[in-house]
Amino acid sequence: MEMPTKTLRDAPTFRDQRRERIVHVARSVFYEVGYAGASMSMISSRLGGSKATLYAYFNSKEDLFEAIIREQCGQIGDLFLAHTGTDDLRTTLTVMGRELLTAIMSDEAIRTFQLIVEESYRNPQLAEMFHNVIQSQGGSNLTSLLQAAHDKGQINAPNVHEAAVVLKSLIFADCHFKRIMNLAAQPTEEYLTRQVDLAVDVFMAYYGVKAEA
Repeated sequence: MEMPTKTLRDAPTFRDQRRERIVHVARSVFYEVGYAGASMSMISSRLGGSKATLYAYFNSKEDLFEAIIREQCGQIGDLFLAHTGTDDLRTTLTVMGRELLTAIMSDEAIRTFQLIVEESYRNPQLAEMFHNVIQSQGGSNLTSLLQAAHDKGQINAPNVHEAAVVLKSLIFADCHFKRIMNLAAQPTEEYLTRQVDLAVDVFMAYYGVKAEA
């Protein structure tokens, strides 16, 4: 069997690698000094290059922070897409829920949420951008997953937007809030498993299609 070969088009370009490094360094700066304390000069200094090089990729620290948000939300959005249209919805929601909760409870994701909360009063546009990106890259994909399940008769959710909010609320529970407020350490795998199993049970009890007697 002939194995597929990688082409030059598949390989990351120097510009891609450079952009990835900029985002990585910028993320570290934001986490260290906060959004308000960060500057393009500081990020450029950490990169070891000129500000002109940095500005060739991003026009402002706002653009840089949006790139970080889009990267994180894109990973979650891809997670929903990977589980859309499957035949065993309960198993799908359980696996997806564990992946989702693990992702949003990570130190990196929690620090990003904290940055948004810290800055939202002074810079409401930043919070609005964060919300819009979440909706466009994550929320819409979760809604599509539940819409597909509704169309296949796996759940009865005529308002899939509401169902998506309910499912997220059940999965996040209060553990996400406690992590953001530094009231709890990163939960164990056992805790995450129990939380998601309970969330899926409650969701399916309400939205699941009841078998006819």
